[in-house]
Amino acid sequence: MPPYILIPILAAVFYCIGSLFNKQAMAAGCGQFRITALNAWVPALTLLPAFFFYSDPMPLHLWYQPLTAAACFYMGSLFFILALRTGDLSIVAPVAGAKPIMNALLVSSLLGVTVPFSTWIAAGLTLIALTVLRSPNKTTSHSFLRTVLVTMSSSLSFALCDTCFQHWAGGWGVMRFGALTFLIAAIACLGMIPHFSTPWKKLSKAARTHTAAGAFFCMLPALCMAFTLGRYGHAPEVNVAYSSRAVISIVAVRLLSRWIGSTEHHISRAVLIRRLVGTAILTSAVALVIFGSAS
Repeated sequence: MPPYILIPILAAVFYCIGSLFNKQAMAAGCGQFRITALNAWVPALTLLPAFFFYSDPMPLHLWYQPLTAAACFYMGSLFFILALRTGDLSIVAPVAGAKPIMNALLVSSLLGVTVPFSTWIAAGLTLIALTVLRSPNKTTSHSFLRTVLVTMSSSLSFALCDTCFQHWAGGWGVMRFGALTFLIAAIACLGMIPHFSTPWKKLSKAARTHTAAGAFFCMLPALCMAFTLGRYGHAPEVNVAYSSRAVISIVAVRLLSRWIGSTEHHISRAVLIRRLVGTAILTSAVALVIFGSAS
């Protein structure tokens, strides 16, 4: 299995663990804006030593490159918050699954990279799988079109960020480019502070603990994805593999739901069947990418 497939799958595991902690943190009173800001601040602080790992000077005349990547990352995060706050997750999750297709379109149109036909099929299967995995919400009351547009804007922004890493990170040093990108995004996220629901000291101990754990585990996939995209490229294949987090999340909730206090293991037979079908489709997509890259 090539590293640009293996590392995103590992990142998906970390993401699922972080998401479980973040969900518990939000249930305990931590808001989405604080969690989103931490998802930029923690990687930025972690990558600061990367500035000292490279002996060659930074190409500062190309300052717009990390700035563009950071802007895409920030806008993707902001649009995703707005989608979750104003729309339904049953709409947001499947639409966000279109990101591998956007990655394929961007690297082929902007970078001139030839995307294998098997990857296009895998990207389409990923979108279908995530649509099947997401249970329909019969109480949907939000604007469908608005939610789709905001979510698509988020996915496009993140896909552009991936493209920036694939195309530009090598010229800066992969982790140094990541450090600059997250640092700029972290500075931009300071504007989210007025939207924090509760001061840190007023959060319960459980909320602070879950928030800290969630920030740590969500930092790991950010670093994994930044390294993989900058070092190996293959943004469409990377994102198909990373989409395995949908399946891993289902398994994690089933295994850990009682430990984390979740009730999501109490699901109907119909929902369970949908998830099994979606899992099979997504597994096929990942397998298609793996065997396609090996051929």
